[in-house]
Formats: sequence, C-alpha cells, structure tokens
Amino acid sequence: MTLKGLLRILLLIAGYIILLFGLYTAFLVVTGGLTLVGTLVMCLVPILAIYSFLIYPIIIIAMVRLHHRNTKVWLIPIILGIVIITFNILPFTGISKTVKEGNTQFETIFGANYMEKIPESLKSKFKSTPFDLWQMYNSHENFPCNVTKDCGPYLTIPEYNDSFYFDYYCPPSGDGPFPTIINIHGGAWIIGNKGSENRPMASRYFASQGYCVFDIQYGLGHFPEDPTIENLLRFIQGFLGRDMLNKSYTIPEIALQVVGNFTDYLAAHAAEYKVNTSCIYVTGNSAGGHLTGLFLGWNNTYRNVFNQTLKLKGLMLFYCPANMTHLYLTHVNDPLGKLVNLETYMTKIFGGTPEANKSLFDAISPVKLVDASAPPCLIMHGEKDNMVPFVEALQLKQALDAAGRPAILLTFPFQGHAFDYSFNSYGGQVSLYFMERFLAATQYCL
Repeated sequence: MTLKGLLRILLLIAGYIILLFGLYTAFLVVTGGLTLVGTLVMCLVPILAIYSFLIYPIIIIAMVRLHHRNTKVWLIPIILGIVIITFNILPFTGISKTVKEGNTQFETIFGANYMEKIPESLKSKFKSTPFDLWQMYNSHENFPCNVTKDCGPYLTIPEYNDSFYFDYYCPPSGDGPFPTIINIHGGAWIIGNKGSENRPMASRYFASQGYCVFDIQYGLGHFPEDPTIENLLRFIQGFLGRDMLNKSYTIPEIALQVVGNFTDYLAAHAAEYKVNTSCIYVTGNSAGGHLTGLFLGWNNTYRNVFNQTLKLKGLMLFYCPANMTHLYLTHVNDPLGKLVNLETYMTKIFGGTPEANKSLFDAISPVKLVDASAPPCLIMHGEKDNMVPFVEALQLKQALDAAGRPAILLTFPFQGHAFDYSFNSYGGQVSLYFMERFLAATQYCL
C-alpha cells in the first residue's frame, strides 16, 4: 500500500469517527441523554451545534471524494451526514416556538402595548431580533462598562479561613443609583466560580444598559473523605481559577451566605456601589438558578435571612432545580448514580435525605417557597434537560400561577442543560432578548 493510500484510509477512519460522534449528538438532541454521562455531554451540544452547519458538510464532501465515487460506498457518508445535520439542526428550528410563546406570555402579563411604556433611552439598547445567525459566528462586541474584579470579601469565615468575593460591573456613566442584578454561578454546588465561568459577556451587556451587576462566589461542597473525588474537584477548581475551600458547605449553609450575608452586604454598601435598593433582581443558572429560586422565600422561610431593606423586582432562573426531593430521587436512582454511589455525595451536599428530613427539603425547594408575595419570575429551561428535569420548571410555573404571581416560562425545544452557556448560541441570544425585556417590563409595566 502506498503512503497516499494509507493516508486516504486514515482520513476516512477519522471522518467516520466524527460522523459517529455526530450520530451520538443527534441521539442526545432527541432524547436529552438517557444516562448521567449523556446528560453531561448534552451540555456541550449547543456549542457544537454552532459549528455543525459548517463542519459536517465539509466532511461529507471530503469523504465522498476519498471514496473516489467509483462504488456505492460513497453513499454512506451522505446518508449519515443528512441524518446528523437534520437532527442537529432541530434546536435551531425550535427558536420560533420559543419566541412565539415568549411574546404571547409577555403580552398577557405586561399588556399588548408593554413596549410602548418602556423609555426609549432603554428600549433603543435592546436586541432588535431574538436571533441573528450572523452574530452567532461574528460577534466581537465588548459592551462598554466598568468592571472591578475580586471585590469584598462580602463574607469571611475566620474559623475556616474562607472568604467570598464578587466581580462588580457598573454602567460606564451616570451617578446612579442603578437597578441591580445579583448573578449566581452554577456548578452543582461543588464547583464553579464568578468571572469567566459565569456568563461575563451577559454581565457586561446588562451593565452597558444601565444595571449594576454583582457576580458572586459562595461556599461549595467537597469530599475530603474520598481522595479521588477531592483531587478531581481540586484540579477543576484550580482550572477555574479558584482555590479549594477549607470547609465543605451544604446547601442550607450556602443559602444563608447568598440570601442572607450577601444581601446584608449589598444593603450596607449600597451607596458605594450605586445600588438602587428598591430595584433588585437575581439571576443564576443550574445550582445558581436554584439559589436564585430560594429568593422566592424572601418573605416567608427566609424572611429573617434576607435583608428586608432591599426590594425584589424579579428573578430570572436558568434551568432551576425547583423540587429538591424530585431532583435527589432522580439522580440517586439513575444507574450511573447508583454505580458511583451518588446518594452519599448528594446527601452530604443537600444536608440530609428527603425521607429523613422533609422539612429541610421543603425549605430548599423553590417550588415550596412560592406564596402571594413572590416576585415576578422569568423561567428558562430546555425541554430535553435531564440534568435538571424539565418537569421541575413546569412545577414552578404552576405554583406561581396558582399563587397569582407573574411568571413566564420560556421552553427551549431540543435543548438540554446549559443551553445558554455560549453567549451567541441559539439559547444565549434568545434568552438575552427576553431577559432585557423582562427587566424593563417589571420596572415600567407592572
């Protein structure tokens, strides 16, 4: 065999491997991933989908040429390619459904003419369309604002020598006070950080529109009794630019830090950071979405924790774990969850089990905190999210509707967890489009 022939075979093998991976991602788009591993890989699909339009046609053409078109074998990459592109494009086709339902809900809650009530000075900064295909590939905007990193700490725990900081995004001009957004990162309560891991472009975007944004850290859980898991977390945290904390924190402890300590710090330093204490929003994704959801208890379960001098205007929740009993049972009963003894780890982070401590799980479940005082909510969730099952978003929306509180649920068809992580992806653009309108409408239209 000649060198040229060997190279041709190697290229064909590489091409088929890529196509097989494309089939796998197509399977994930349809199912959301039937195991915990599939669900984790699904988090990468929105980013991969951006490039699938470009990569797969090139690979198909190259493989057809490599087959020399002298045999019907060249039909195989064409057929596989058509299947892959057809299924990987499904999240894109779902955009129109998300936008249509979003617009309908906004008009129902805020009025058919709600956009007319928003000041032109703010409205002029809005995205003109929910999604721009060109922007997905060619966005280099920096969004003018002032950014101060590693502010604080807002909380120090001397006993463990742990401190928690935040990044501060401020409008480029004006004396304030400005409407304020608390932004809480995800990471399953065991990893994650402010900054590059927590949608910094979105924070810059809203600061350029006239909002103060506080991108905050909080306590994380870890597992010193398991060296393998502990070393893995230490490596990941180091990669994310954050040292491993000395104490392992449970969700109830994290709730006290975020809902309590940070809101106290914000109220005490309102003048310094140009905070409008009468116009506070909270947003977060995944575990951060859950902590955002705990602000639903600002006037009941967490009344003595939340700083009552602040006025909540709204919550924006990305794929929020809303029912912690359901989430716990879903994952500990997953085959992989049983294999890696996930029950032990979740019990530690959650602070108990739902069977042994129902009151605890109710206290950390946003769906259980909803009452007639709940702030308006914008809920965003992928329909194929098996990391945080989509049914929990439905449960939260139903609870808010039953309490008579303004609630909008944006569903993203064929999208899983972390669908917004890439700023210019389908989910990133569409969610931003509705977030800016939600922020304005809750100020001027309710």
